[in-house]
Amino acid sequence: MEESARRAGALVRLAGSGLIVPPSCACCGEPAARSEPVRSPGRRYELIVGYCEDCSGHVGGERARKLAGGMGSMLLGLGLAFALPLSPKPLPPVALAALTLLGALVPIGVVALWPRRPGRGHAAEGPAVRAVSEDQLLAANDRWAAEFARSNDLQRERATFRESRISLGMLPGPVLAPLLAVLAFGTTSPVVRVLNLSDERLRIEVDGTHVGDVDPSSVESPAAGVELRISVGRHELVARGPAGQVIERTPVTIQSGRTHLFAPASTGYCFWLETSGYGRTQAPAITREPLEGTSRFWSLPENLGGWFLPAPAAALAEARLTGGVVTVLRQAPCEP
Repeated sequence: MEESARRAGALVRLAGSGLIVPPSCACCGEPAARSEPVRSPGRRYELIVGYCEDCSGHVGGERARKLAGGMGSMLLGLGLAFALPLSPKPLPPVALAALTLLGALVPIGVVALWPRRPGRGHAAEGPAVRAVSEDQLLAANDRWAAEFARSNDLQRERATFRESRISLGMLPGPVLAPLLAVLAFGTTSPVVRVLNLSDERLRIEVDGTHVGDVDPSSVESPAAGVELRISVGRHELVARGPAGQVIERTPVTIQSGRTHLFAPASTGYCFWLETSGYGRTQAPAITREPLEGTSRFWSLPENLGGWFLPAPAAALAEARLTGGVVTVLRQAPCEP
C-alpha cells in the first residue's frame, strides 16, 4: 500500500490480553467522545480507540475519500472495459488491458497523491492508531502511546508514523477491469480468418495498425492462416509484402455474430461453402455455394462448421438420428 510520511509517532509492542486503552483522543489528546475499532491483521485482537468529535470527523472523512476512490476506480475501469472493445479502431488485447488498468488507477492516484496535512494540534488526518502486526501497534500521537504503554506495562519506542493512503477496498477496480476488458474484447469482436495463398509472408494492418503476420499456406488445411479479433463496424484491411508494398487494400464491414474471411493475394483460388445434410433432413446430400465478388473479403454464415476441410461423411449419432446440416468452407485452385 502507498503511504505518506507524516510525523514522529511510537511503536508499542503488545503482550497479553485485557489491555487498558487511554480515555483521551488518540489523535489530539482531548477527551474522547467516540470510538473506532483497531483490529490486528489476523484478527487476534481488537482495541476500541477513542476520538473526540472533531477527530472522529476527519477519520470518517478519510474513510469516505478511500471509498470514493475505490468506487471511482471501479466505475471508470468497468466503463473503459466495456467501451474500448467497441472502438472503431481496435486495440490489441495487451494494450486494451494496459489502458483499462491505467484508467482504473487514476481515481486511486488522485486520492493517494492529493496533498493534505493534519490540522493544527492533530497527529493524523485519518486514523491515528493502527495495528502493523499481531503484536505491534503504531500510534501517531507519542503522548497517547506513552500513556497506553504505561497503563499496560508494555514496551514503547519512537517510530515514524505513516498515513496509509490506499486500502484493500480500493483495489478491485484495477484487478477486475483489465480482465473484463479482455473478456469483452473476445466476446464483442468477431473472428476474421486471414489466409495467405501467396509465396511470401504478409503483414496485416487494420486501420493503419499492425495486427499480425501471416505465413504462406497454399494447401487446404484447418490450421491455415491466422484468426484476428476485430471490432464490429467499418474498417480498412491492408496486406503488405516483405518490402512494405501494398498487396491488398480493402474497406470492409465487420458484422456482429458472423465469422469472416480475408484472403489477400488469392487470385487463381476459389472459395465455396460446402453443405451436407444428415438424418431426416430433406436437404440434398452435398451442395456447393461459391463465394463471389471482386473483394477478397467475405462474411460467412453464423453456423459455419469448419475451415478448409471436406464436409464429414456422417455427422454425430444425434445428428444422424434427428437430422441436421453441416456447412464448411473450402478452397482450391480455380479450374480453367
